[in-house]
Amino acid sequence: MIVPAFLLHSTAVQAAPPSGRSVISGHLVPALQHHSPLHTSSANRQLQLSIALNLRNKAALEALVRAQSDPHSSLYHQYLTPQQFTAQFSPTEASVRSVVNYLHSQGLQVSSVASNRLLIDASGSLSTVERAFNITIADYTLNGSTVYAPTSEPSVPANLSGLVLNISGLDNAAHYHPAKHMAPAAGPGGGYTPTDLRTAYDMNSLISSANGSGQTVAIFELDGYKASDVNTYLSQYSLGSAKYSNVLVDGATNTAGAGAIEVELDMEVVSAIAPGATQKIYIGPNSTTGVNDTYNKIVTDNVAKVTSTSWGLCEASSGTSELSALDNIFLQGSSQGQSFFAASGDSGAYDCNNTSLAVDSPADDPHVVGVGGTNLQLGSGSSYGSESAWSNPSDTQRSPEGSGGGGGYSTYFSKPSYQSGTGVDSNSMRHVPDVSADADPASGYSVYCTVSASGCSSGSAGWIAVGGTSAAAPLWAGVVADVNSYLAGQGKSTLGNVNAELYTLFNTSQTYTAYHDVTSGNNLHYNAGTGYDLATGIGTPDVWNFARDAAGTTGGGTNDFSISASPTSLSIVQGGNGTSTISTAVTTGSAGTVSLSASVSPAGPTASLNPTSVTAGGSSTLTVSVGSSVAAGTYTVTVTGTEGSATHTASVTVTVTTSGGGTTTQALANPGFENGQTPWQESSSGGYQLIDTTLAHSGSYSAYLCGYNNCNDQIWQSVAIPSTATTIKFTFWLYVSTQESGSTCYDYFYARLRTSSGSTISTVKSLCNNTASGWKQYTFDVSSTLSSYKGQTVQVYFQGTTDSSLPTNFFVDDAALNITTP
Repeated sequence: MIVPAFLLHSTAVQAAPPSGRSVISGHLVPALQHHSPLHTSSANRQLQLSIALNLRNKAALEALVRAQSDPHSSLYHQYLTPQQFTAQFSPTEASVRSVVNYLHSQGLQVSSVASNRLLIDASGSLSTVERAFNITIADYTLNGSTVYAPTSEPSVPANLSGLVLNISGLDNAAHYHPAKHMAPAAGPGGGYTPTDLRTAYDMNSLISSANGSGQTVAIFELDGYKASDVNTYLSQYSLGSAKYSNVLVDGATNTAGAGAIEVELDMEVVSAIAPGATQKIYIGPNSTTGVNDTYNKIVTDNVAKVTSTSWGLCEASSGTSELSALDNIFLQGSSQGQSFFAASGDSGAYDCNNTSLAVDSPADDPHVVGVGGTNLQLGSGSSYGSESAWSNPSDTQRSPEGSGGGGGYSTYFSKPSYQSGTGVDSNSMRHVPDVSADADPASGYSVYCTVSASGCSSGSAGWIAVGGTSAAAPLWAGVVADVNSYLAGQGKSTLGNVNAELYTLFNTSQTYTAYHDVTSGNNLHYNAGTGYDLATGIGTPDVWNFARDAAGTTGGGTNDFSISASPTSLSIVQGGNGTSTISTAVTTGSAGTVSLSASVSPAGPTASLNPTSVTAGGSSTLTVSVGSSVAAGTYTVTVTGTEGSATHTASVTVTVTTSGGGTTTQALANPGFENGQTPWQESSSGGYQLIDTTLAHSGSYSAYLCGYNNCNDQIWQSVAIPSTATTIKFTFWLYVSTQESGSTCYDYFYARLRTSSGSTISTVKSLCNNTASGWKQYTFDVSSTLSSYKGQTVQVYFQGTTDSSLPTNFFVDDAALNITTP
């Protein structure tokens, strides 16, 4: 069921959190704001939680997504991989570790951390959860049912402030529902057939050559289906063999239940429009945790560039923290070039099923395409006749105001920059829907379903006519799969994140008319009109026109380039400098702007580029300067070029020589940890891999010691000291951050030289939590220290330790042992 919610923010007074804790707002259930709790809920009740963490650099990510949709940007259609997203925008491993450690310390069981680190799944008894987040969870009566929810906002220790965004699973008041209406039909002709839909929306010319082949559509579901029903539909309409498979999330099973008609509707409509596309049916539990994990699985899998979802709930039924958590997931999908089509709801402008204006989630999200509903009337031969906004004030089975296509203003999300054009008014909030398609049950879709639990009949009576925006969303998903197939066949980039492209085709002069402008009817409150309107959005598709226009706006294939250095090696005396020419060339696509940067490993020489960006095909001058105090030895300068999502590097080897003679060799192997663990050896009391990408001084990797309580992390490497060594210098870079306060030392870092058997020769440097600072270089002349170890093997050794209180992080990078011989 869908629960009513009258206000987005509860008027309940939040008590001040205990000292040292940080409140995470947005968890109070608006629908319960005028309800008194019955009593505290059962302490033994087991709760399944999905804890969402904040993104890093969200503003930069949103700017990237805008650039990816801007044809004038060098980042146009340069989409990220999940791995690139995680490296650039996900919470750090250290942040995840801090939250996981806290959950463990409170007695909660952590079952998984999502690969993008956005979600941590945990479980525990209600009493354990209450203690962990300083809340009371009570039972309430809501719409005749007993539900549970927190009576105040949760909080976490202050050291986790800013890390945790949302804790889903603290309540069970909200329940997602499908946006569909159904009625019995006499036979397959009782609703619009695939031929009717294709002809009316001008798809035949496209589907004859591009039917979704080579594309994958993800279909989000919270119930199972009966495969034989879908296969009967495919056979009846000669749509080819089944191309669907299941992805089960959080222990869900493909068991056809009350929502099976929704699942089968989605699969059958996508099959009707894009019969050549592969379908991935993502099925999760109908809970907030299940919803988040299922959407996140679609995004992290990244196998489908188009997703259809027909499950939603009134925007005000979710706390703002849950809306933000979903938005982060959809934002990642957008940055990866994924499009999401969501039904806008079937209660018209009254999505909370009362007399208050409201819109549906997730159609309200600016990184999702909200799909509204119309009544489609056919002309002769199933041709397009006319359309009007769908509304039926007499159909009050769900809402007292009637039924109709969802639409209106979000109360949470701001209007995105792409949402503009004739009819888009000055209201600063997100407008819903974006587009529409047939949804009125009076002009419904032919569907086959025999699942009795879902209200379907067996045998030939399984043919029913189904309406609702639940049908319009998969229709649009199928259309985009076909268009992507068409574009790929022409060697052009596919639509990717389609939100802005929809408005580009609406706002700019095109060769063909891509949309039917629906100008009559209403959605129980908002009237349809010229251009954009809150009843039908931009309008409904003329698919063949849409595809041909898109072919003219998406451009060619992916741009790519190469980068090289000449010369690739330099010999520079202390106090001198040298240069190398960095050249770029276009390898595929067209010339774009290549941004250039340089790094040096190990640290010592400095490198600069002039200019720092060139048009692909241009060149830049790399200048390497060596100070008089830079140790003699071998260094590597890495020049990185980035154009869109394409990144390439070129390397220059720099040999630094002393002005007084002698040869200096850098004796450590893999000093910047860029080549993995070898030949470093490591030991971690927490069982962690110590070389990772959490924070690096240069390159991508460093050694990460500690960051958790009761830590004893060690990393070391054996080095042979030449018998002729005259000078030995030990240097490394260190970054220290801590959650401890005050001047007392609790957590320690040691840099040591040890014998081959592990006995300490010298503790070169000892630091603790009260010396926290950013990256800092330490250099030591250890010639006399190792004078008696010439001709022997010694160990270069780093260690971090912490006590049982708040943890400290120690990051080591770009170590060197520079040995000069005659």
